[in-house]
Amino acid sequence: MAKLFLFGIGGTGSRVVRSLTMLLAAGVDLPNCQQVVPIIIDPDAQNADMNRTVQLLQTYQQIHKRMGPREEGFFKTDISTLSSISQDVNGSVKDTFVFDFGGINRSFRDYLGYNNLPVESKALVEALFTQDNLESPLTIGFRGSPNVGSVVLNRIVESPEMRFFADNFQQDDRVFFISSIFGGTGASGFPLLLKNLKDPNTRLSNARYLRDALTGAVTVMPYFALQSEDNQVIDSNNFLTKTKAALGYYENHLQGLDALYYLADTPDTPYDNQPGGTGQRNKAHIIELLAALSIVDFMSYSAADIRSNNGPLFHEFGLETDTPDVQFQHLPTETKEQVAQHLTQLLYFSRYHKQHMGTDEAPYAKNLNLQYAQKNEPIFRQLEQFLHSPDFGVDAWLTELSQNRRSFRPFDLNTDDFNLMIQGKPIETGFFSKGISRNYLLDALNTREKKVQDADNFRKLITLMYDVTDEAFKDKVKVV
Repeated sequence: MAKLFLFGIGGTGSRVVRSLTMLLAAGVDLPNCQQVVPIIIDPDAQNADMNRTVQLLQTYQQIHKRMGPREEGFFKTDISTLSSISQDVNGSVKDTFVFDFGGINRSFRDYLGYNNLPVESKALVEALFTQDNLESPLTIGFRGSPNVGSVVLNRIVESPEMRFFADNFQQDDRVFFISSIFGGTGASGFPLLLKNLKDPNTRLSNARYLRDALTGAVTVMPYFALQSEDNQVIDSNNFLTKTKAALGYYENHLQGLDALYYLADTPDTPYDNQPGGTGQRNKAHIIELLAALSIVDFMSYSAADIRSNNGPLFHEFGLETDTPDVQFQHLPTETKEQVAQHLTQLLYFSRYHKQHMGTDEAPYAKNLNLQYAQKNEPIFRQLEQFLHSPDFGVDAWLTELSQNRRSFRPFDLNTDDFNLMIQGKPIETGFFSKGISRNYLLDALNTREKKVQDADNFRKLITLMYDVTDEAFKDKVKVV
């Protein structure tokens, strides 16, 4: 069973994984693999962006387990933790999506053992790192300093997680890296991991499979700014300088990469300057959504297509129109075909679930014992969290995407009228057609419920909602 090992490095890595999870929940296809294994690498254990992505992944995982494998539908793609892909008889790897740094509760100076170094080594350390680098607490990551990150992240290669990853890597598996190029963790972690996985002298098992594996990456250049404040460690005015320096290094040191995707945008309204911890919680951004789609694009290539190319594939993304409010019609045709229907179906599902499902007493709801299940069965509560959690759910994600200066605003999230939810594509209504109304969806649920043969009421509900929203889109929306 072919797997995609997805390394989400740093805060941007976590945020892109969040968007990818939403796309997979909506039913977007991820070709050429049966299982996605996200491995989030961030030493900042309190990073809010990372922790809400982990909550989202855990919730998705439980829903998918209940649903089981399917050819199409919501939550169809298997997202698994590293430890769950094979039996870890020694218990060396925790059942989590996050690489375990074990908590680095000390400064970089102490991490290096600076006080015990000989004079010559101290002089070298002082030439390579500033005093601020040395005194920086590693509990909140590398604070935009890739030179610090490259030292600390070297421990990954000898970790139980990496050994377990290599032990379970198979011939047709693929690897994809997600990172920013202008920070600390991503800029240092991506080239370091790539180098070690492709190293001909690696001590990892399955070395030939790792060297030959199709490997892609998306490197995110500056797309947001931070507020300029006195005494702040991270200054976003330096992002472009860091990007240029990193690109110069990448030009000659990314051996073994088959595809590289570049993304950037003009920075919008500055975010709060939070170097890490619980305060690092950025709104979802269209760049992160497009970065997630780069993973879908990479997986759409067959092995033969990639290997027939003379050297790596390089990709950039451009909108049809340079607009601050991106709607479906502004996306290239291929991108629009990938996401428009699936995201619309997910929105219809979320809205109907929130507005009506709790009070439905129609035949379909009675046959599913829906009122009882939603109050008492844990899996139904997890579905509610996935859709409506103000911290990590679908509603929050779509709202955040619409709030940046470069917003992704394909939907009017302020209306309860299904006919008006798609921006620029209202559904025509008249005397003989009410378009998509509650009664339209309710009638479809009642009719369809009789045809879906499944003894599990939760699986049956998810299947029903996918089928009904699919029919509604094709019947009433058609195209966007």
